[in-house]
Amino acid sequence: MRVYYVIFPIIIISLMLIFSGLINITYGQVSANLTEESIENNLNGLQILSYSSFTDSIGYLHVVGEMKNNYPSTATFVRIVGTFYDINNQVVGTQFTYANPSDIGSGEKAPFVLILRSASIPISQIDHYSLQASYQ
Repeated sequence: MRVYYVIFPIIIISLMLIFSGLINITYGQVSANLTEESIENNLNGLQILSYSSFTDSIGYLHVVGEMKNNYPSTATFVRIVGTFYDINNQVVGTQFTYANPSDIGSGEKAPFVLILRSASIPISQIDHYSLQASYQ
């Protein structure tokens, strides 16, 4: 339970800084060796507008960003899947999260925070990643 007391404030402060423009976002860069590979958007539907990634003090990889629903109706349970690859383009891990709120009205935007917590996948193994958005 105490881990949440550490992680939750980090997430909130990071989102506030990113969306207020007080820090610059280098898209897809966590360190010198981690870059984004692709973002799969349906430009007529769900769109990932922006994203950034960083590693926190306890070694978790955070990918934070913002979604937009370009559909004419509400997208429900908007899910973002991150696929993480090594330098040889082999998948080393996947993780998913939901937009907040998970239902996004037509033309509306919502942030997301995807956290890769797996201790079995050292961040040093990750070279790049891709993001994909979907809904029910």
